[in-house]
Parts: sequence; C-alpha cells; structure tokens
Amino acid sequence: MMELLAKSPEQGGLTLLQHTQHVVDCILKMAREYGFNTRLARLGAVLHDLGKAHAFFQRTVRNEVTDLERQRLDPHRHEISSLLFLPLFDRTDWPVLIEMVAAHHKSASSDVRRRGLVDLALDWIGSDATFDRHAEEWETWSVTVHSILAAFKIKARVISREEAREAFDFAVDYCDNRPTGWSRWRGLLMSADHFASEYMHEAKALLSGFYKRPQLGYYSRVSELHPLSKLSADKRNRHTFVVAPTGSGKTDFLLRRCRGRVVYTLPFQASINAMLLRLDKDLNQKHGKRLSTAQLTDVRRVHAASRILLYNEKGKKVEEEQFLQRNPGASIKVTTPHQLASIIFGTSGYEAAALDLAGCDIILDEAHVYDDLARAMVLELVKALVRLGCRVHIGTATIPDDLTKQLIKSLGGPRRVYQVRLDKKTLQDFNRHEVYKIQDEAEARNAVTAALAQQERVLFVANQVKLAQERYLWAKETFPNVPILLVHSRYRRRDRSELERQISVYDQSNGPCLVIATQVVEVSLDISFDRLMTDAAPLDSMVQRFGRIHRRRTLDTIGTYRPVHVIAPAESDKAIRPYNADVVRRSFALLPDGLLKETELQRLINEAYGEVAVPSIDVHLATGETAPLRELCHRPKSVLIDALEIEGAVCILESDRERYVSTYGAERMKLEIPVPWKSIARYVGTWPRIEAGSYPLVVSDAFYNANGIPLGLQLPTKQESDNATPLTNFL
Repeated sequence: MMELLAKSPEQGGLTLLQHTQHVVDCILKMAREYGFNTRLARLGAVLHDLGKAHAFFQRTVRNEVTDLERQRLDPHRHEISSLLFLPLFDRTDWPVLIEMVAAHHKSASSDVRRRGLVDLALDWIGSDATFDRHAEEWETWSVTVHSILAAFKIKARVISREEAREAFDFAVDYCDNRPTGWSRWRGLLMSADHFASEYMHEAKALLSGFYKRPQLGYYSRVSELHPLSKLSADKRNRHTFVVAPTGSGKTDFLLRRCRGRVVYTLPFQASINAMLLRLDKDLNQKHGKRLSTAQLTDVRRVHAASRILLYNEKGKKVEEEQFLQRNPGASIKVTTPHQLASIIFGTSGYEAAALDLAGCDIILDEAHVYDDLARAMVLELVKALVRLGCRVHIGTATIPDDLTKQLIKSLGGPRRVYQVRLDKKTLQDFNRHEVYKIQDEAEARNAVTAALAQQERVLFVANQVKLAQERYLWAKETFPNVPILLVHSRYRRRDRSELERQISVYDQSNGPCLVIATQVVEVSLDISFDRLMTDAAPLDSMVQRFGRIHRRRTLDTIGTYRPVHVIAPAESDKAIRPYNADVVRRSFALLPDGLLKETELQRLINEAYGEVAVPSIDVHLATGETAPLRELCHRPKSVLIDALEIEGAVCILESDRERYVSTYGAERMKLEIPVPWKSIARYVGTWPRIEAGSYPLVVSDAFYNANGIPLGLQLPTKQESDNATPLTNFL
C-alpha cells in the first residue's frame, strides 16, 4: 500500500504519520503552557488531518490532479473528511474535537471562497453533495488510517457510512449554531499545526525553549539622572500609565512593572528595530560579550519587514532567530499594535494570537502618536487585552488629558491603574529646548547653513516624503563636503534597514552632518543631535521630534538648552497633510518663542487638542454590536486594511523585476517598497503588476535613484509617469 502523505514533495514530503506526530508534540507543549486538557488536545491533533487519506487529496499532494479535473469537481476540504472519523471517539468529546478540526484552515461560514463547512453544506452545494464528496470511496480509504491511529494507541475499527453521515450532520449543526465569541480550542490546534508544518522535524526541540519568563533584573538599576528609576514598581495596581519626558527612564520603569512574558509595542518600524537592539544589548550581552546560548533571552521583533536582517551601528549583524519571529512563546516580542489587531478585527489566526497574548505583560509605548482610526483601534485593543487577562502598561511623553481619561477607562478605571507623573520640581530639570519660530522654508535653510558652518549635527524633519526629497537635493548641491543622509518610508526595505543603521553613525559623529527625514525618526530612536529644523506638526509630534535633540542627559547638561526651529504651517491644508490642519495651526500658535517649559507642556497639549474625537469602528470589530463574529469564523484581511487605511501595497523597481520573480520570502521582501494604497491607486492600470509575492506594481528606476541620487521612491504626476521624468529634472 502506498504511504499516505500529508505534504507535497515541494513542502517537505512528510508522511501523514510524521506530520501528525509533529502536531501532537507541539500541541501537548502548548496545551500545558496555555492550561488546556492535554488528553483532548492530543486527540484533536491525531484527528485533524486524517481526512488527508482521502483518495483525491493523495492524488493532489502527488500532483496527479489536473486543473480541468479540479474545476469540474466539487471542492474537497480534507478537514471535513477528518470529521467523518468522529465515531472513533467518545461522543462527549465531539464538540471540542469539532472546534479544533472543522475550521483549522477555513472559516466555518462566510469563507472568502465559500469553502467552509457551513458554506458548502448549507449555502452552496448542499448537505448531501458535500457529504458524498468528502466520503467518496469511504470504505476503501478510511481503513488506511488504522496504522496511524495505532501509533497513538487509539483503537481503530471500521466506521460505517451511516455513522460517518451522522458525525457529519452533527458537525454541520454544531458549527452552524455557534454563538458569538472565539474558540480557544481552534486557536490551540491552529498554533500547533502551523508551527509543526513550518519546522517539521525540528518543531519539538525548538518549542521546548519557548514560553520562558524573561529575567528583567537589569532594569532595576538606579540613576540620579533618571527619576523614574527611583520609584518603586511594586504597586498592586494591575495596569500602568506613565507620562514623563524623554530620558526620564520610562522604558526601564515599564519593564520593571512586568511579571510575565512581555510584548513591547511601538508605532514605527525604525523604533522597533532600535528597541530590539537595545533589549538584546541589555539582556544578552555582558561586558561587551554575548552570553552563551543557554543564557540568552528570547527577544523577537515583528513588523512588516522584520525578516530583513538587522545590523547595529558598527555594521555587525544582530544575532536574531528571524525564522521564529511570528511564532508564539517569545519571552519578549517587540512589535506594533497593528500586528496585534487581529484579536479585535477577527482576521485569520486571531484565536492563536489571543492565546499567546493572554496573561502577558503588554507595553504600549508612545501611545499618543495614533490618531483617528488608529487611535480607535488602540483603545479597542486595550479593552481586548484586558479581557484576555493581560497587564497593560502605557507610557508616553505627551498625551491630551481627554485621551488619558479614555485609556484609563479602557483599562478598567483609576483603581486598576498605577498612574505616574513627575512633580514640577523634577520636570524643571528636563527643560532642554529653546523654540525658534520661523516663517518659511528659506529661513529654515539659512538656519541649516549657519548651523553646519558651526560644525553642528543637524536634524531636518519634513511632514511629507516629497518635501524631504527636495530638501535632500538642495542640501547635496549646497553642501558637497558635508555628510548628508535622507531617511523616509519609501525606500526598498533592504535600503531602509541600512539607512536606519547609518542614523546612529551620524549621531555619534563630531559634525558637521545633516540628516533629512520624515516623522519615521520621531519615536524611540536613541539619537541626540545638536539642532532641529522641523515642519509644524501636532504639538505632541513636535515634542517627540524635539526629543531627538539634546537627548542624552548628564549632570553637566541639566540647565543647558539646544535650539529647535519650527517652520510656520502653510496656508494650504493640503500642504499640512497627513495631519489635521487645525490642530497643527493651533499647536504652532501655542508654542512659546523661547524656552519650552516641561511644566507648561500638559496645558499646551490640552489646549491644542481639546476633546479628542474617536471615530467608531464597531462595524469592523469581532465583538462589536453591529456585526459580531461567531465562533469558528474569521474575517478576510482586507477588513483590517480598510478600517485603518494602513499600508496596503508595495512597489518594486524595474531593475529588480527578474530577481523578484525568481526568489522567495525574505529575499523578495528586501526588494519591496511599501506605499500607502491611496498614494499609488492612480497608477493601477498604468504601471505593470507582477502576479507573484505581494503582487507589486513595477516602477521605473528613474523614480528611485534619479540621476544616481538615492532619493527613494518619488511618486510622479501623471505627466511625469508617462514621460518617466524624475523629480531632479523639475528642480
């Protein structure tokens, strides 16, 4: 008899017995960590893929099924065939086994392609046809799994077609009548199956080192320069809310508040990379040498480009188990709130994500930066994390009081939250910046020229990528002998990773040098330049930018000030995008022309924002009142993108086309340029699209390295696109 396969030769060629053993190994470990009944977990793992013994699946996995045959026949889902083996198990266990098996790939109903059990049986081809398709040649192939069952000491017997039909009908009825909510059992099986499929023979050994609580004693260090280091973190309040200036010790304090595994969230890719470097240095190095493998803390990062290698400021590759990044059980995971958002939107895999988050310590750093829909998402995320039993720790340098109240309410009210703010006397020691309001771009460029002549390190921040590119061209022509760096979000991911590393090199130089950037440098980059030029922005964003100047405190720097120049907002609202023009204009008007006092900052923030509006996203929420999600179901990814208007598209260069098509995974990702969908929608139908990977649009190299100048992607006008004429030709 031909051996049953679970995976095609291209996917490793595992036998059904091998794959089942891998899933059993993984689910037992996960079940113990998550507090499940291990007997039931093991039975679900054995049952979940038995339907792959179906003759059609075995022909498919051996590449014997033609496209014409696949189009002609009704769909076959192996997990539905697996349910026909339920009669082998105690009937009281059927509900749990169904929750693990029936929808471990597809949503039970409302699947995008209508391949869920309820979709097929009740809405598409009908119950009889669905059963007949999944029980084809039942008497022949169903007995081929007996050896697999025996391997797990499960008594096998012949199951009649009538018994199989009864089990099928029971499963359809059970799935069709699920209440709203989420299934922990589905999440458990999906976690184990995914991990086992990805790591196969190595899965059990890898998983044995997961789920360890990090040892965070390093952050108990005390410093006179960091007032939060002298505060006790041992308060009984479950959650934390800290508002304190940059450099006061927020990160250490938030980590000291953690008791279990940690998920550390930050808003931007660059800040996540910087935080990973920091945590890795703090916890995995001693006296400049890396600890032994047994002593290492499992620190991972997850964002859109986290599979791209990370290098420190010395150009040395950071030792990071990248292939484990998105998997469960990390001691510390550094990510964005968007990566956690599946638990509130109910997108594929959200139950597995919720299981891994439950009971963890979640740090939301710089919570103030999210606005509009993203702010609504963060508030809903906080509520969901509290429901999962997480301890939530929020830290920020600036935040409107109204938003503070909403976050505290989401955490369960003031009695549940340890709230920390520095007193006025301490805040006075953090006065570091003298504000100079300037009227236009010409005045700003004159100030840059004067600062570079004084050998200063200057940071010049734009609100829009195109303006940053224009400033870079001006600077390269004006200061040919000064090191100049341009950093924004529209570079190939491999190029941006290198640019982020170079920021630290510029930061440590003696000057003169000039870094021209967008708001990607606002948060958690440990850089400290001499002078800032910035476009006007919302007040809290400007304060974050100020925090990249005169950042590193010593006893000698207290009471000294460095200049920050703010350019008056444009008359046109369009020129102020992506920010709310009214907030930006109020913020600029409120800024003092002189010393910015930390004791006055909260008042200014409140006046700039007033009441913080939070748009409703209830229609998108898995637990919302408008369209709550039922157990064993999930929603398509597009819901998340539509709700947040986040980056939903990528471009690649014409010169990278061939390589993109011929490579896979991280190698493809390195070539991608992430772009907000709205920004490139007008080019769809004009620029060619590659039907592979992330389906990128292909853009002319002339709009990237224009005339050899590394500007990153320039989004052309229609005329420029038709003529392939780069920005440099219009300056």
